[in-house]
Amino acid sequence: MAKLPKPKFNLRLPKSKTETLISLVFRYQGKRLVYSTGYSIHPKDWDSKMQRPIQQERRSDLFAIKRLLDDLAKYCIDIFIESEYGSISLDGFKEQLDIRTGKTAAQQDATEQAQKPTFLEFIKTELEDMKTQGMRKSSWKGFNRHANILISFAGEVHPFDYEDVDWNFRLELIDWLGSRNDALAYGNKTLSVLRQFLERARRKKLHSNIDYQGSGWMIPKKKAVGQKVTLNPEKLQRLADLRLFNFADKVRDLFLIGAGTGQRFSDYSRYTPDNFYKTINGIPILSLISQKTDTPAKIPLNIFPWLIPILEKHDYTSPKMSMQKFNLVIKDICKKAKLDDKVFIVKQYIGRKARVEKTYVPKYEEVSSHTCRRSFATNLYRMGYRLAQLMPMTGHATESHLREYIGIDSEQNAEEIAFSIMEKRKNSKDSGSGNLRVVNH
Repeated sequence: MAKLPKPKFNLRLPKSKTETLISLVFRYQGKRLVYSTGYSIHPKDWDSKMQRPIQQERRSDLFAIKRLLDDLAKYCIDIFIESEYGSISLDGFKEQLDIRTGKTAAQQDATEQAQKPTFLEFIKTELEDMKTQGMRKSSWKGFNRHANILISFAGEVHPFDYEDVDWNFRLELIDWLGSRNDALAYGNKTLSVLRQFLERARRKKLHSNIDYQGSGWMIPKKKAVGQKVTLNPEKLQRLADLRLFNFADKVRDLFLIGAGTGQRFSDYSRYTPDNFYKTINGIPILSLISQKTDTPAKIPLNIFPWLIPILEKHDYTSPKMSMQKFNLVIKDICKKAKLDDKVFIVKQYIGRKARVEKTYVPKYEEVSSHTCRRSFATNLYRMGYRLAQLMPMTGHATESHLREYIGIDSEQNAEEIAFSIMEKRKNSKDSGSGNLRVVNH
């Protein structure tokens, strides 16, 4: 019986002064297989007679290479026998060696790695999926807006992938957001969206990074607060009486519709005749389900005298416009209405610590789409309605949240307490209690 062919191992450059690759040479059935082992060694550590590394103390690396070469030699003999003693092509032999050495799996992993989307590519495809899966338009716009901020960071500072996001990356991103003068809440939202996209990718097994998890990623807000900008009934009436035309007229009317019904822009900009009806007692009512929270609300329409005429003017359909244009034009309208009394404003900006700026500005500069809702709640509270009565209309979950929301500043609060005390003293005198003597015991 013929002897089995013997695998040989040669150095690619036996006279090299640096490490060189080890090649496997296997001759069978008139064929010559040359196969790269993938291992390198310095010629001084190679025994050319034994065709193995020289065994030395404290050189576990050389022992590991010897063991791997022994395995390769065994694979060659096994493949030769299993292929009916060499009835296999050179390419087939190499393919079998790749499988047994794990190269095929590594190549598959590399292919999968090459096919795996980068983090920024994932964000773009995930945004498309979020849209097609029925995410609310307003929510999707928020994700898209902050995703574009992350993409801008990658373009202006440096690209990044899943595994790059750690605490140091967080600091880099915060510094960049701070250089843009992003508001604290807006910057924190960008950090939150970053983490949400990373978590979505992790659940799809696109990475194993967990450095973005845990507490402390958001920048805490400082306690300093300014005045909450609201418009009282007199100022709202001033807006209603203002003579305006074209788009400005529609913006003013939409603002008053919001201030008269107390909902978010995403709701009061979408009213249709289907949202309105009269009770059996003839009370006109707005009925809706909040776009943001899916909670129902019913609001009487006779709280402010200008509300129903404005709704009738537009056939109980909200004038259509974007929030951006609305916020831009309403400031000019409020300036024209001379809503220029000074308000104390505290603004907080993103940074490694929240950066606080305090200033006095004309009220019209701070009026926005959200002023409507805050004005509604504040005005009804000042009219004497209880928080429990307001909550079903505004959709706030707790009285404490609504109390924080209402624009009663410290001066107004002090005045209300003073007037309350004066009223109690007056009532006390009228009832004769003012004649009580103080008795010393």
